[in-house]
Amino acid sequence: MPIIQWQCLLFLAAISIFIANSRFGLAVSPLSFSPNNQHSSTAKSIIVDNDVTTAKQQPQSLIQQLNLTDEQRQKIKLIHHRYKQQILKKKNKLAKLQQQLSDMMVGTEPVESIRTKNQQLVALRQEIGALRFESMLATREILTPQQRQKFRKILESRLSR
Repeated sequence: MPIIQWQCLLFLAAISIFIANSRFGLAVSPLSFSPNNQHSSTAKSIIVDNDVTTAKQQPQSLIQQLNLTDEQRQKIKLIHHRYKQQILKKKNKLAKLQQQLSDMMVGTEPVESIRTKNQQLVALRQEIGALRFESMLATREILTPQQRQKFRKILESRLSR
């Protein structure tokens, strides 16, 4: 499979978790682990605006279309809650590191110190991305093969609109 197709499939998986998160009212956004992080602020505002009652009011929500059982919903909710806590801790650390780097950039710090701080930021962003990916994999294990296929078709139809 060409690399572009693989990246598209990975992006679709990220969107799937985004949709699942928004249905459960969670504030974790897989879109924000994109390499250039362009979509994170938009995704965060969308997620914050979506809550469980909004999802129930929408015609044919993703949960309804996939026919998730109560057990599946509960398991997915627990997975996302667990990862959300880990990601939030790392995001708080990331914010502190970003502020430190910003301060260093306007100060008189040696260039090597600034590079080291930047590498810490890069590593932390990778850790956050890895946690999001693990969350996607754990969620994937909850879905049946039929639900995964149906989910893929739903995403493709939504993206083609």
